[in-house]
Amino acid sequence: MFENPVHQETFQKLKEYLGELFEEPYHDPENDHFYVRYGSTVLEISVEPYGAEETMVVIMSYCVQDVELDEELLAGLLELNHQMACGHFSVVGNDIFFAHSLFGRNLDPRDLLRAITAVATVADDYDDRIVARYGGQTALERIQDTGGRRRRQEVGSD
Repeated sequence: MFENPVHQETFQKLKEYLGELFEEPYHDPENDHFYVRYGSTVLEISVEPYGAEETMVVIMSYCVQDVELDEELLAGLLELNHQMACGHFSVVGNDIFFAHSLFGRNLDPRDLLRAITAVATVADDYDDRIVARYGGQTALERIQDTGGRRRRQEVGSD
């Protein structure tokens, strides 16, 4: 489960902070990821080992799912990645995600909340714009219809 003591320490710290910041953070014991709802955005938060002495806390939002990918959309996402102060868009299959990573060993609750807020704000700002222009569903619509975690696992296994 944990690759080293720092990985376990960061996980425990993250679990504690999320419990303080959110009423009901969901912990998926299958992959040890946490899921929180921030406004209309669903975030997946995980701890990944980064060498023997460090970890990364990855905050990822489901932005748009089942979107028609075209060259204009992809080029636009790359341009946005270049302009963003933090975080990045990514595409898996026909789904668009927005994520940001923090070093985890010295994780601070304020920095965690700031990063969560930033990721949620960007995802919330862009999901409706992308859906209006290119189709697909916002993450919240998709989760209400089918359950988001299953869809991401299906796409990731291709």
